[in-house]
Amino acid sequence: RIGTADIPDRTDREKYFRELTYLELSALFAGPTKPSVIAKWAEIAPKGTLGLVAPWVLTHRKAPKAEKLWQHDATVGDFRDSAPGRVAIVELAKAVQQLGAAHVIFRSPTLFAASQANRDLLKKFFEEIATEEALGAPRVWIPDGLWDLRTAVKLANELGVLCAFDPLVRDPGQPPEVHYDLGVPALYLRVTGLGRSGPLRSERMDDLGMLLEHYEGIPATIVFESPSRWQDARNLRRVGEIDRVVV
Repeated sequence: RIGTADIPDRTDREKYFRELTYLELSALFAGPTKPSVIAKWAEIAPKGTLGLVAPWVLTHRKAPKAEKLWQHDATVGDFRDSAPGRVAIVELAKAVQQLGAAHVIFRSPTLFAASQANRDLLKKFFEEIATEEALGAPRVWIPDGLWDLRTAVKLANELGVLCAFDPLVRDPGQPPEVHYDLGVPALYLRVTGLGRSGPLRSERMDDLGMLLEHYEGIPATIVFESPSRWQDARNLRRVGEIDRVVV
């Protein structure tokens, strides 16, 4: 699956799904969505092409700026158990079923460090509250940048969730191979494009292609959150089509 984080500006929805095979949709992040909006997405997006970003009351203490928010109190966020969070999970599960969503994505809040207390919160949250059975779709966790990747992947594997990461972010001097052999059952890659305003350079696209080739044989979802995400995602899909023709 190849796609972007939300529909890029000035992009027709029907055209989007003619060109790309996945969309990370944050329509439910800030607040409840009207049934008519969910129904419209169900008409447009083929089953298995959407990943739904989980409501903020499950992951964040501070509310986003939006007109309509999920009901909340001081107990929400940081993967804690809360009454508003339980309500949001029920509504999220309904949307997952109606849309045939492929994933549910949980964003870590800023500065959510790899402390033992936070690991315990994640363990209880994913094993007892936001279970795959309760949601109806596989879960993806986006750790904060404070987490070492291999530490985050190890914990995610133990919890039965996928750990999302940016395959193009690594320490200076580290080769692309630093992200090889992570021992994951599937890939969920999010290319953020930090420090870049234009499309992904060819050599960076080659690095991404090499990583995907290394993990050939397991499911892979690639989401571009870059400034030129529409072009980047289509470029990667074209590269894949060319490779299949050559083979």
